[in-house]
Amino acid sequence: MTKTNQRARLQAVADFLKVAAAGAAATVAAPNIASARGPISMRWQSTWPSKDIFHEYALDYAKKVNDMTGGDLKIEVLPAGAVVPAFGLLDAVSKGVLDGGHGVLVYHYGKQTALRAVGLGTGLCDGRQHAAVLAQIRRRQGAARQAL
Repeated sequence: MTKTNQRARLQAVADFLKVAAAGAAATVAAPNIASARGPISMRWQSTWPSKDIFHEYALDYAKKVNDMTGGDLKIEVLPAGAVVPAFGLLDAVSKGVLDGGHGVLVYHYGKQTALRAVGLGTGLCDGRQHAAVLAQIRRRQGAARQAL
């Protein structure tokens, strides 16, 4: 290798290292930029009354998220009816009235039939059985595509 080629190669490595160092510095600084804005607050509503065990599950989930993020993300969970009626939850989230919700998606089956696949449409609460139902739907879709 000639001295000119060596210099060009060393310059290319030096240029790469400069760009890599700048990228690393930006990556390290990014969390500080995000936290400088302050915590992100979200308002969720459940489809359950405040004394219901499922509403308590939603509160537990929000507490875990709040604790895990060190306060950078704060989720407030409201009981059914606090902002909208329980069955108005999907529309409220879609319109931006609420940031999220906790309920059973199949309650809104009349608005979107695809929600049956991810709701409790089988009447089973065991996750393995629910996964089997989704796998069966997928197999049927595959068979229907092959028939075309």
